[in-house]
Amino acid sequence: MGGWIGSWAEWRRELAAAALIGAFFGVLGPFGTFLNGPLELRLPYWTLMSVAGLVFYGVGLRIALEWGRRLRQPVWFVLPLAVFLLAIPASVATAFIVVSIWPQVGPHVHPGDWYGEAVLLALPLSIVAVWSRGAFPARPWVSTPAATDADGAANEGDFLGRLPPRLGRNLLCLQMEDHYVRAHTDRGSDLVMMPLKAAIAELGGADGLQVHRSWWVARAAVVEPVHRGRSLTLRLSNGIDAPVARSAVARLRESHWLDSGFSTSVKPPHRS
Repeated sequence: MGGWIGSWAEWRRELAAAALIGAFFGVLGPFGTFLNGPLELRLPYWTLMSVAGLVFYGVGLRIALEWGRRLRQPVWFVLPLAVFLLAIPASVATAFIVVSIWPQVGPHVHPGDWYGEAVLLALPLSIVAVWSRGAFPARPWVSTPAATDADGAANEGDFLGRLPPRLGRNLLCLQMEDHYVRAHTDRGSDLVMMPLKAAIAELGGADGLQVHRSWWVARAAVVEPVHRGRSLTLRLSNGIDAPVARSAVARLRESHWLDSGFSTSVKPPHRS
């Protein structure tokens, strides 16, 4: 796993946190569930609901954030909008499960109540998902003097050494995310807390180019350039489409990244 869907490490952290949240709710018995049965029933109910909710919201929020990135929408706008929209199907599923377990509850709870409960449950789960994907895995950047060889010449920095061993060393691209850099390899991705400019500098003579203010791409990772009208992206071997700034097109063309035999065009759908 990797890219927009996240890594196994992220999902393990999120699922573990969701189980703890569910256990807490099971003991607390919110939304009147403390009246519906003993702890032996509430605890597995809330734990399973929390874990299932994490999977649902985790996937949904990742999809929303990926589309928001492609449409260049800020996270503060995309995230709450996604939570409120995802709460609609979540509330329907919650109502069905609760009424199946406790039929006596159905006549006393209105649709708006189910929706409100779904939103309230989504809040801690969404915080867990964002925390795990953004803050937790980040590795702090510490500026260090450049190393030198025996002749006194500067060596390239060891950016790859900042990555966890599970990602290997086949770097495909770097993607700026706020104050972090997300490094994508053929095994997944992880965050490093450092500026993109510094990360590129540490790569030294690596065969790649900064194609956008937020992206650096390794040449070997490019499968094909894709033209959509006046916009250009680079399709990478891990399925990511890296945007290309107009100011970088000439440089890519000079480096033969956009040779006609290597490119493809995606035409917009026909409209009658």
